[in-house]
Amino acid sequence: MRTWSEGLGLVVVGLACWADLAQAEGAATTVNTSVGVNTDAGLNELEGLLTLPVYGASKYAQTTAEAPASVTVLTSGDIASFGWRTLAEVLNGVRGVHFRNDRGYDYVGVRGLSRPGDYSSRVLLLIDGVRSNENIYDSALLGREFALDVGLIDRVEYIAGPGSALYGSNAVFAVVNVITRSTTALLGQRLTLTTTSDRDRKLQFTSGRELATGNLLLAASAEYRPGQDWYYPAFDHPDTHGGVAEHLDAEHDAKAFARYTARDWTVTGLVSRRAKQIPTAPYGYVFGDSSAIWHDRVAMVDARWDHRLDADHAVFFHAGLARYYYTDLARYAATDTLQSYRNDGRWLSLESRWTTTGWAGHRLVVGAEVQHNLRQSVQILTLAGSGAVPDYALSTRNTRAGVFVNDEYTVAPRLRLGLGARLDRQSDATLHATPRTSLIWEPVDGLFLKVLLGAAYREPNFFERNPAETAARVNRGLQSESVRSTELALDWRPNAQWRLSASLYSNRIAGLIEQQVLDNGDLDYRNVGSGRARGAEIELEVVGEGGWRVRGSWAGQQVRVNGSDHVSNAPGQLAKLHATRAIPGWPLRLGLELQGMGTRQTLAGQTLPAHVLTNLTAQYDPPGRPWSLSATVYNLGQARREDPAGPESLQDSLPVPGRSMAVKLAVPF
Repeated sequence: MRTWSEGLGLVVVGLACWADLAQAEGAATTVNTSVGVNTDAGLNELEGLLTLPVYGASKYAQTTAEAPASVTVLTSGDIASFGWRTLAEVLNGVRGVHFRNDRGYDYVGVRGLSRPGDYSSRVLLLIDGVRSNENIYDSALLGREFALDVGLIDRVEYIAGPGSALYGSNAVFAVVNVITRSTTALLGQRLTLTTTSDRDRKLQFTSGRELATGNLLLAASAEYRPGQDWYYPAFDHPDTHGGVAEHLDAEHDAKAFARYTARDWTVTGLVSRRAKQIPTAPYGYVFGDSSAIWHDRVAMVDARWDHRLDADHAVFFHAGLARYYYTDLARYAATDTLQSYRNDGRWLSLESRWTTTGWAGHRLVVGAEVQHNLRQSVQILTLAGSGAVPDYALSTRNTRAGVFVNDEYTVAPRLRLGLGARLDRQSDATLHATPRTSLIWEPVDGLFLKVLLGAAYREPNFFERNPAETAARVNRGLQSESVRSTELALDWRPNAQWRLSASLYSNRIAGLIEQQVLDNGDLDYRNVGSGRARGAEIELEVVGEGGWRVRGSWAGQQVRVNGSDHVSNAPGQLAKLHATRAIPGWPLRLGLELQGMGTRQTLAGQTLPAHVLTNLTAQYDPPGRPWSLSATVYNLGQARREDPAGPESLQDSLPVPGRSMAVKLAVPF
């Protein structure tokens, strides 16, 4: 087992070695522009990041230093450099973020918090500024069930801390804003083929066209993964295949995306479908049964009008329709009958806001938002030889709405005060108010000090009020959980090549909602009490001549629930290193990713060991050729890892895939 002094040392040594190597070969690199290596790529990339507009922190464009939050921006260049395949892998590159996987979904943990039975509902996920958390579980779909292919992502804005003062429910620990690539960046047609050592196959297609009246972008992708065999000791018995789930981990998904842009108007539509075999036999499934499959379907269409009235005033309107449809099939050990559990969620969303800088020293945003849940339903069916027999059904409709105001006032040339608040009417008609305050001081050029105070809340979602195993009753006693946060942040940019950011934070949670095992073995959701998460984060980013770039981070975090620090899936430390550089004399760029995670507790109190995960990516883009090639080796060091299991699983921890390799070929035509 690696100690965390070793893990932190690995980050420091990696930074030093990468910088030394670049300095030693810097002169050679600068003279090899004839083979297509951009020797200023690293400098240009960091300078671009420092000036990229961030929208998610305040609902208008500002730099990360100006934003009233700790903000991380990851770009399409990062996605290519490190071979990230899903939005979960992208977010795992952010300091203070970790994931667990139960062979069905990826669940995000932020600053140590990832609670049992939570389907990533404490993170708000936006696509081009539009809420995309579905209305059954309020979940942020982050794995291959995410409705957008990662090849369409231009950048991801990760805004840490509470965001309910702008966004309402679910913006508890972070807001993630996924910005899609422009039509200009994807002009023409491109076909991308990917295959892996595990026999995965993926096909992606994009087509961007500039029309006389506007721009049109079309994209589609399809992927099939045959999966692997898994051994689960909890089922090691002759009657259950010796605990081996053979060929029961397959997954396939398909996505389509279309966007038309004309002047101030943008119309977007997307659909996705994902099916995943579940090998772990949760919820009392029959182990080794190939019929255990979970399906996720998403469809969204929206129209946006973003218009600047004059130099000081702008208006924004949005209207959208969306649907999330979930089904699962499973055979239960107690009855050996095949059952289907189905959710159908449909909603209409509306938002309007007005932004003005016409009041001297102020930047003011006033807005209103409505989500009308047209349908939230659950249905349980027994599939018998004569057809489907309904066992239970429930359907509801409701509306939640909010009004918000946010003002950033320049008190002095180097001092800005931010004040914001939002009032929400929840779906059960109760009211909830959330404020936020920020003070940003720039004592010298390039050094920003931030004091951030905020609050957030999450109302119980439809599934928590109507859990599957207790569907005969509605959990009406469940209350909203709330968070109060204090954070001190630093952002220092002494020159164009260095960036240092750090933060100290404390989050206090009241009315924490968790999944509990009842005396009869059923699973239910309860307000279990209070929690606290506090910690420190530091991140250093350096670029140099010759096209190299290094970003290293460390996060120390402590979580307590009801006064106890024996909290499941809460690593005490995270260390991450991301480094890229061009190879002198070759049209080749290497990307190295190190992910270090400290020990974690399982629900049963077992300690899972610390580990360091290594991924290596090579991009080959020969000049004058119409194609490019990239390859990634995942888990290069074959680190043995396990994730904590949830209360629905018989086993206490679940193994994570070992080493694999992916090769991607992109061909424009």
